[in-house]
Amino acid sequence: MKSAVLAVISAFVGLLLGFGLSFVVSPDPTGILPLLLGVALTGILIPVFYFGIQRLFAPNKNPT
Repeated sequence: MKSAVLAVISAFVGLLLGFGLSFVVSPDPTGILPLLLGVALTGILIPVFYFGIQRLFAPNKNPT
């Protein structure tokens, strides 16, 4: 898969999960805490998904 496509997919999924989790976890969903938490979680999840998708679709190499 192309790197640009992986980056867009990773950003989209990270954004959805990051902000979704932040609004569920934060005690006051109308304040600034969910936004800050969502940005932080998105920043963490984007590389996780990017490298995870690459590892998932990498061809399997048998050491035999």
